[in-house]
Amino acid sequence: MAIDLKKILKTNAKKKEFFVKWFVDGDKTKEDYNKNCKKNSEVEYNTAMEKWLLEEDVQEAIKIYMKKQRNIKMLEIYDSMYNKALSGDVKSAEWVEKFYKSDFFGDDSDEIDDFLTGINIPSLGGGKNGNK
Repeated sequence: MAIDLKKILKTNAKKKEFFVKWFVDGDKTKEDYNKNCKKNSEVEYNTAMEKWLLEEDVQEAIKIYMKKQRNIKMLEIYDSMYNKALSGDVKSAEWVEKFYKSDFFGDDSDEIDDFLTGINIPSLGGGKNGNK
């Protein structure tokens, strides 16, 4: 699921979007900012860190982006532990089982099933004749 940070940011959305992503993913140093963010945000490091960072919409965008990044990182950890479990690592298998049962994956409904509800695809048995 892609998020559009520009919808959250009230002013200078395009420029601040680069800052938000840098702030979450970068190392927060002036050197890294100048190398990876300044060109797109078009403001000095001090302005971004002392003014933009205090704005509520920027803080909200950071929270949302950080949550999405955390979810991706958790899925990467899950994949790593899953592969170790498949190789016979018992502790990893236990971790995978606990993680799978956690609330991370949300409810049991499948997003794809929800998306496809009401769409008839004859080759999948959803046609008018009810073939399965």
